[in-house]
Amino acid sequence: MGKPRRVIGKENGLLWHVPEDLKRFKRLTMGHPVIMGQKTFLSIIEILGKPFPGRTNIVATLDKDYKYKGVKVAHSLEEAIELAYSENPTEIHIGGGGEIYRQMMPLVDRLHITWFFDDKDGDAFFPEFEDNFEIVKEHPVMEHNEVKFQWVDYERKRS
Repeated sequence: MGKPRRVIGKENGLLWHVPEDLKRFKRLTMGHPVIMGQKTFLSIIEILGKPFPGRTNIVATLDKDYKYKGVKVAHSLEEAIELAYSENPTEIHIGGGGEIYRQMMPLVDRLHITWFFDDKDGDAFFPEFEDNFEIVKEHPVMEHNEVKFQWVDYERKRS
């Protein structure tokens, strides 16, 4: 996400395409359920041409008629969480977009954030979280096509 405004997308698409970051996402999520909204899922289909391989793709949508081969569809976040837990996972990942992140934030224990030091304009934003999370690992700043970025891992503060 863009720093400092937390922009994560524009017109249902990603703003940055960094191969190293996509590999990290794959490594973190492989073998685990990934919950995402319908618009996010459709943007993935545009890029990959298929759901995320090696992961249970769970699409949360209000569209009662929505179906997609190889994907579990939930009509509420509660149902999405139930579907994810039915896989007996060690982790559940949230794949976006902005509204899904906002609604799921109270339930999340860990965040794997990519900060891009290139605050582009967008229409989707990640919710504020810093008051409730602490940094547990800061990776070195990297660069791709003149865009600097950094992976930072956070865990929820214990009260």
